[in-house]
Amino acid sequence: MRGMQLCVVVLVLSVGLGCVAAQPPEGAIPARILRWYDGDTVQVRFTEDPPAGVWSSEAVRLLGIDTPEVGEPFADDATRYLRSLTMGKTVYVELNPFELRDRHRRLLAHLWVETDDGWTLISEAIVRAGLARILVFYPEQERYYCRLLRARALAQVDKLGLWGAFPDPLNLEEMEARPVTYVTEVVTVVFAVASAAPGPAGPSLRAAGSQYGFRAILDLGTCPGAWTEVELAPEALVGQTVAVTGELLWDSFGGGPRIVVQSPEQVEVRE
Repeated sequence: MRGMQLCVVVLVLSVGLGCVAAQPPEGAIPARILRWYDGDTVQVRFTEDPPAGVWSSEAVRLLGIDTPEVGEPFADDATRYLRSLTMGKTVYVELNPFELRDRHRRLLAHLWVETDDGWTLISEAIVRAGLARILVFYPEQERYYCRLLRARALAQVDKLGLWGAFPDPLNLEEMEARPVTYVTEVVTVVFAVASAAPGPAGPSLRAAGSQYGFRAILDLGTCPGAWTEVELAPEALVGQTVAVTGELLWDSFGGGPRIVVQSPEQVEVRE
């Protein structure tokens, strides 16, 4: 039923990930990967002359993501997935315009590769597979930030990889019976909406019968483009039962537990 997100108040949205493009970005440099260190770091050799300050062979750290370290769960999966996307192919290296290298002297860049569906942003694909967390210190400088957020939302809804610890939906009573178990984890919480109230980050859907004040916050401001195809009327959800998926946050007792919704696919109206 994911195609009926927000049901009567939201138009049907495509769940396909927008990680393909007609061509690599202008200025991206073709290269071949010589070595896959892990899921977010590779060694490349450029097949055309690189710009000044860049050697013909370089270690590249993928921008915007952080995959598990060697020995951690899903580390090998992330490396295998990256290798499967790029083995034997030409990749295009889109250098970071704000900071060329990290403290380890690795190039900071996005990588693009051509697939059957078109040109794929590799970092976005890895996030969509549930094999990377987002690592962005300055969102205003990351041109693909909203694409990464949506990729993460879709992976969490599908409970892929890193987000698969609790695949089954929890009703409100189950979540609040063991909140410490679920805080900082990705869960799907099913609850009846008691009210919809405006807030600084966006409207909040407050759960009926919550002993701790659980709510889902619809973040409409971070990536407004995610909501452009949505006819949003949160008050129409009052009295409805919804399933909301995302990371359960609870950083102060007075604030209560919450899930921040950054993509419409994270909310499903239950019949």
